[in-house]
Amino acid sequence: MSYELNYTVGSIPLDKLKPKKVRKNIELTLWERLYIPEIARGMIVTTRHFIVNMVGFIFPPEGKKRKIFTVYYPEEKLTIHVAYRGRPVLVQREDGKEKCIACGLCERICPAFAISIIGGERQRGNDMERYPVSYTLDMSRCVYCGLCEEVCPYEAIVMSNEYEGLAEYDRENMIYPKEKLLVPVAKLQKRIEYVRKIYGKSNYDLRNMI
Repeated sequence: MSYELNYTVGSIPLDKLKPKKVRKNIELTLWERLYIPEIARGMIVTTRHFIVNMVGFIFPPEGKKRKIFTVYYPEEKLTIHVAYRGRPVLVQREDGKEKCIACGLCERICPAFAISIIGGERQRGNDMERYPVSYTLDMSRCVYCGLCEEVCPYEAIVMSNEYEGLAEYDRENMIYPKEKLLVPVAKLQKRIEYVRKIYGKSNYDLRNMI
């Protein structure tokens, strides 16, 4: 019995992709060593793009603002894809409490040591539950790797789509306590569903326990 595997890159089959030749031992020709012709060729390419873009801006296609895809930030903003990794946030349950149980996995796996947790216990119904008395995220260290989101078995911390207001002149303003990290679960539902899709096979399924 034999199996035929069809691999693709995006929507393009690999057998359709042609490998590019790489010049490992580069030896410049006399024409290239003169530099001036190469500079002139580069200026021609730059000028061509400038003219095409300018014409596309002055005379845009019917029904569009402009031919070239450009975002005039901050007047215009992109629709952020659900896979985007912005500022990490804590998921807030419907009862206003955090889903985090202060297990420390995110603190342990963070390569930048940006997370600091102090755990405790509180009453929830007839049982006791763990919760973070203190949860601090130092955004001046965060590298947006998403490992905290990947390792969390309770889906208590996720990467949001926030990308504005993260730069500060004072590092003290980049240290977020638990209260500033909490975001209602309803606002993070798309990201949580995405996390379940890409990490669900490897994470512990503890969603029914919370």
